[in-house]
Amino acid sequence: ALEWILDQYKEKKPRDQTIAEKFNTYRFADYKKPVIELLQRVCTISVETMTIIEEMP
Repeated sequence: ALEWILDQYKEKKPRDQTIAEKFNTYRFADYKKPVIELLQRVCTISVETMTIIEEMP
């Protein structure tokens, strides 16, 4: 799950120079805090899920 999130939020540069110039491109630094919070939530849910699975008979 963490790898997928990081892949989805990585910086991508448009191949077409015209698009790159005319549109505001995504920068990870602009979304750093929300992405880190999302990663923390996913880690917490993953750990809690594993705890529940281990407690099952």
